[in-house]
Amino acid sequence: MSASRIAQLAESVARNTKVLDSYLRDHNLPFPSFEADGPADFGISDDAPEVEKARTEAIDAAAELVDLLQGPWVILRPLTSGISLNAISRWDIAGKVPLQGETTFAALAQQCRVREVDMRRILRYAMVHHRLFREPRPGVVVHSLASRLLVDEPLLRDGLWLLAEEHFATGPHAVAALEKWGADEQQELSHVPYSLVRADGKNLFEWMQTDPEGRAMAPRFARAMTSFGLFSNRPAAAQRVGRPIDAYPWAALGRATVVDLGGSRGHDAIYLAQRYPQLSFVVQDLPAMIDGADEAVPPDVRGRVRFMPHSFVTPQPLPADLYMIKQCLHNWPDYQCVRILQALVPALRPGARVLIVDGLVPPPGEMPIVMERNVRAYDMLMLASTPGREREEHDWRRIFNEADERFKVKSIQHPPTEGDMGPSPGLIELVWEG
Repeated sequence: MSASRIAQLAESVARNTKVLDSYLRDHNLPFPSFEADGPADFGISDDAPEVEKARTEAIDAAAELVDLLQGPWVILRPLTSGISLNAISRWDIAGKVPLQGETTFAALAQQCRVREVDMRRILRYAMVHHRLFREPRPGVVVHSLASRLLVDEPLLRDGLWLLAEEHFATGPHAVAALEKWGADEQQELSHVPYSLVRADGKNLFEWMQTDPEGRAMAPRFARAMTSFGLFSNRPAAAQRVGRPIDAYPWAALGRATVVDLGGSRGHDAIYLAQRYPQLSFVVQDLPAMIDGADEAVPPDVRGRVRFMPHSFVTPQPLPADLYMIKQCLHNWPDYQCVRILQALVPALRPGARVLIVDGLVPPPGEMPIVMERNVRAYDMLMLASTPGREREEHDWRRIFNEADERFKVKSIQHPPTEGDMGPSPGLIELVWEG
């Protein structure tokens, strides 16, 4: 008699966890822990892909096993994480807990001006669902690893703010927005849940461009977007701050000018300029997004990284060797992506390249279940806040052909499906043959 599915999954978890355990022991690396002084990275080197593969398979098997053992009724319950995370972000609760020492529910409640009973409910939810904070004794609160990272990493706080405050506010309105506008063949930019939340009916990007409050928020939004690229979905990797753009052969460009469209505060341009001294960068974005960004450019690359106010839906004025559009197009509907690519045409010279670094989703069932869950969750965030979406390869090819047949796909690099919890962007290189 063959083993049951739950027995097979349990065996897979045990077998693959043993691979990871042995690697950590053999290399004298710290073991995963929820404690505040636990490792944020496991230290697995890139030359040990079998360990990354084992980790991914253990996670995938464990997730399926938990679902099977819990049964369908638990799976159907809506997630309620947003309430707790919203409070933790808005009130900066992590910043109110001493890094060394402890505090109490009562003290935190007083600092945040809420009832103690509600502070206790909020944090105990976070403790069991997100491993945020710990309660070593009744009523006492100390940091866990995850909550300590919110203190140590300002960009991580900005990322939580965007997800737990901005997106949490719009998500409940997604179905209402679909009922109101979902039958429209061409989605207007303001026909999104965010527009239902705001009294002026503006979408997120319109608000940041035209409203004083929105312009003030734009730098934090830019930092939040940066955090999603900096904090890898591969916590086991030895180099946590890895970037998808590392996969592109930048050195092969020689001496070249790169325009980073929608490049925000220039983190990617600075990162690349420090590694490739033959490259010069122009970061283009809306004025509110780049205001003051040039002051943060390190002296060693200041002459090769500059900023230029520009909306990429308007004609491109600057000739360049390569135009990079990183994790911007997923915020826009297909027809606007076509328009953005067409706006490049006036500046393109034969042989110019366009590098798109964006969601490149495999077909359903081709990813580990945990990775696919994260990809689909990210797509729901897009649905809640923008008129864009995550796309498969055939979606991108249709956009390129509609924009201009002179855009030729030179290469496509899909994101990894092992050792990565997703969603990680892929790389698509276009060459202009005009």
